[in-house]
Amino acid sequence: MARLLSDKLQARTGQPVMVDTRPGADGGIAAVAVKSATDGHTFLLGNAGIMTINPHFNARLPYDPVKDFMPVSMLVNNVVVMTVSPALGVNSVKELIALSKQQPGRINYASVGGRGGVPFLSGQLLRQRAGADLTWIGYASEAQARTDLMGGQIQVMFDVLASTLPLVQAGKLKIIAVTGTQRAPQLPDVPTLIEATGAGVEGVGWLALFAPTGTPETAVNAMNQHLRAILAMPDVRERLNVLGMEPVPGSPQALARTQRDDFVKWERLIQDQKILPQ
Repeated sequence: MARLLSDKLQARTGQPVMVDTRPGADGGIAAVAVKSATDGHTFLLGNAGIMTINPHFNARLPYDPVKDFMPVSMLVNNVVVMTVSPALGVNSVKELIALSKQQPGRINYASVGGRGGVPFLSGQLLRQRAGADLTWIGYASEAQARTDLMGGQIQVMFDVLASTLPLVQAGKLKIIAVTGTQRAPQLPDVPTLIEATGAGVEGVGWLALFAPTGTPETAVNAMNQHLRAILAMPDVRERLNVLGMEPVPGSPQALARTQRDDFVKWERLIQDQKILPQ
């Protein structure tokens, strides 16, 4: 997605736009690399984990997602789905919860990316607010987790839509819910976890653009306008749809509210469930 946006930004502004990939430390390496670059030309593509979850697991985080960064614009919601193997014999979240209570301790759910991600925390919300008896199994590889799900070693997985959909279309997996607040455009017949449980079970995996604090406001506003125009382009929306993403551009103020609300929500869940870092 970063490269898609960079190509469009370059065409729109007539300036070279480079994507500098800095993996590691759950996004911390990228955040540290950006936080002091207040020249108006350097931005951070951050997600819910980097900007709202990581601080609750690391008291010595080398960046402060609120103090060190200014919101520019929300970009997309990354559709996260709850999948099961057809062999499990459940067709809904309600049936899965009932089965988990009948077989306590035997229903395992997988997520990739450790405890600092929306997929993992979505499962914890389902445990806390809907009473599902689920045991988390962490994976380093999405491919291995999906293989084990199809093989019956695990029973449930929270995964991104784009990677899951081909297996669903092949009849190897089944999607029983999406974790966001609204049904995904790609899956109009699949309920949200809120609909499926009647409880406040929702976890939105979003991607947004941030600028280092101290960046000129003119640069922030100009970038916001560019992104709004780009995310409205039909070819961009079509490509994002294929990637399992829903464009949701907005104002810097709207992104600040989402970041604040998610920060508080995940903090409460982590404290209530006494979730410890890996």
